[in-house]
Amino acid sequence: MTRTETYRCTVERDDEGRVIALNVHATDLEGGERAVRVNGYRALHVAAGLHEILRDARLRGQDWTSGQPLTVDPQLGAHAELLLRAVKPLQRLDRITTVATGVAAMSREEAAYWHAQVTRRNGLRALRLLLAESSKR
Repeated sequence: MTRTETYRCTVERDDEGRVIALNVHATDLEGGERAVRVNGYRALHVAAGLHEILRDARLRGQDWTSGQPLTVDPQLGAHAELLLRAVKPLQRLDRITTVATGVAAMSREEAAYWHAQVTRRNGLRALRLLLAESSKR
C-alpha cells in the first residue's frame, strides 16, 4: 500500500454564483494538515488559473460549481496549493494576474519543483520574481 498526500479543493460562491473564495486543504504523510485560502478580489482573478490546473482531473462542470470539496491527486493538489500560496500575500492586481497565469501555465514537474522550494526561506519570493521577469519578455 502506497501512502500519499491528500488534497481537497473547494470553490465558494455567493448567491449569484460568483467566486468569493478558493481553498486547498492538504493532509501530509504524517497526518499533519495545512490549508490555504484566497478570498475577495484575489479569488476572482485566480479562479481561472485554478480551473485550468484542475481541468486535468477530468472534473465535470457540475463538480466545479457544486461547492463540495474536490479530492484531487497529489500532483494536481500540489500545483493548486502552489498557485494559492503564491498569490495570497499580493495586493496589486497586475501582479496577482501575472503570478496566477505563470503558475497555472507551469508543467507538472516545474510545479512540483516550486512546491518543494516554497517551504524554504525566500522560495515564494524567488518564484514571484521569476514570474515577474518572464512576463516582461
